[in-house]
Amino acid sequence: MTNIRNKILITGGSGFIGSALTSKLSGHKNNEIYVLDIEEPKTNLDIKYKKIDIRSDKIKDYFQEIKPDKIIHLAAQASVAISSKDPVLDNDVNVGGSLNILKSALELKLTQFVFFSTGGAIYGEKVGRKFNEDDTVDPQSPYGMSKSSFEKYLTYYSDKFNLPSTVIRPSNVFGPGQNPYGEAGVVSIFGKKMLENEPVTIFGTGNEYRDYIYIDDVVDFIEKITEGNITGTYNLCSGQKTKTIDIFNSLKEIVDYKDEPVMSNSREGDIFGIELDNSKALGISNWKPKTSLQEGLKKTISHLKDS
Repeated sequence: MTNIRNKILITGGSGFIGSALTSKLSGHKNNEIYVLDIEEPKTNLDIKYKKIDIRSDKIKDYFQEIKPDKIIHLAAQASVAISSKDPVLDNDVNVGGSLNILKSALELKLTQFVFFSTGGAIYGEKVGRKFNEDDTVDPQSPYGMSKSSFEKYLTYYSDKFNLPSTVIRPSNVFGPGQNPYGEAGVVSIFGKKMLENEPVTIFGTGNEYRDYIYIDDVVDFIEKITEGNITGTYNLCSGQKTKTIDIFNSLKEIVDYKDEPVMSNSREGDIFGIELDNSKALGISNWKPKTSLQEGLKKTISHLKDS
């Protein structure tokens, strides 16, 4: 009897979250993993890689060639700061590119389309309020607007074409493998600068707060919703808020960094604080965040030391 292979295409599969997810899902013998990215994966795993921009007109033919069963769409312009500097690029990638993926996918017989949206930038800001999935979205940056816009397109086409779809709204994901030289990812950015004894800049007052979730907990959740073909919209987060200055101080202690932060003005598009309710996600296949913030920070620093 021939084993039925589950073909899973991961767009953005060479990135921080995509790499961790690829590693996780490729560990299942019945999964056949395809990665679509503009950068080659840094892995020796048995996966099939294709270098294509999600905005390319080659997407449709590639989809017809491999005929995936599931698509996990991670590829994006993922920086709030860059979206504010270049909203045209942000829209071109996050709306135009995503629509290109979705329209090409509609010609397949997908069992699931998973979209990695944003939890931190989509709801807006209301101090003291924990946002759940039923709350009205009110993005305060071009990045949040582009993610929200594609969510609406996905809802429209999912209803029209009976496409099983899942929207994940993550908080601030961190952990080993995150680019310490990028525009986003405060834990890795702070950690790397501390290890190299360089000044660390905090934008704002330091009292700004976010919800931080460790990378392993994120990929565990995606694994569960893909294995179970679970649809709907989910906040993916720890459920705890942490101030930027507390992240700085925790890393400072772990690294034994001696200096104080350099304070700078808030960047355009940044909100003061966001809290997310993860009650709905906690109801999925016994999922819950397993890695504490402190443990995750230590693991991230350990990785940065070795890289």
